[in-house]
Amino acid sequence: MTIRQSVDWASPDGQLLAASVYRQMQRRILRGPLIALALLSVVGVIWTVYFHNVFFLLAAAMLGLLVWWNARRSLSQVLMAARNSGVIEFRLDQESGTLHIVNAQGSFHLPLARMGGVTRYHGALSVQYGGNATMMIPDGPVRTALER
Repeated sequence: MTIRQSVDWASPDGQLLAASVYRQMQRRILRGPLIALALLSVVGVIWTVYFHNVFFLLAAAMLGLLVWWNARRSLSQVLMAARNSGVIEFRLDQESGTLHIVNAQGSFHLPLARMGGVTRYHGALSVQYGGNATMMIPDGPVRTALER
């Protein structure tokens, strides 16, 4: 049995979904650096009060700007990649255990046994495959079948 689903990542709705899911991913990934930033800020304020030196406070500000800039840059890269991929069709062949992905760049076959980490987000499923590659599968029949 084959289950089909398609999504247009270049459409405004597709871009909103990609941005929403990527922001959810960033919240998970940036949790550690934001805790470090908060601790560095507290140390910076204490250091400034006791030693009248703003070194740690400036370091916290620089780290904060770096984290913010990196998050914005990576979000714009994800949205550009989604826009360039355009319409993606997912076909899940349950008999052979293969997910077929067809987009503007070509056709890919991903055996379900090779799928790595699967993370559930509101609106989409994030699947790792082939090392560090990540693919988002939006809510729909393919996601529902994969979660079973």
